[in-house]
Amino acid sequence: MPVGKAETLRCDFCGADSPRVRRVALDQGYDRLGQRHVVRYACDECSRRKEESRTSVDSRRQPL
Repeated sequence: MPVGKAETLRCDFCGADSPRVRRVALDQGYDRLGQRHVVRYACDECSRRKEESRTSVDSRRQPL
């Protein structure tokens, strides 16, 4: 099996190339599944910042 070039993805928030992006659509107190919205994916750094901003709003947050 030939070894291919690693796929690079782009963060929809900062525009940086990244080997991995993620999207949180459902979490305690956060539900984007039932809303119409533009689907965006975040690199590790942008995802971390988004998570921190969500948890600072809901101080009662506990992991699912």
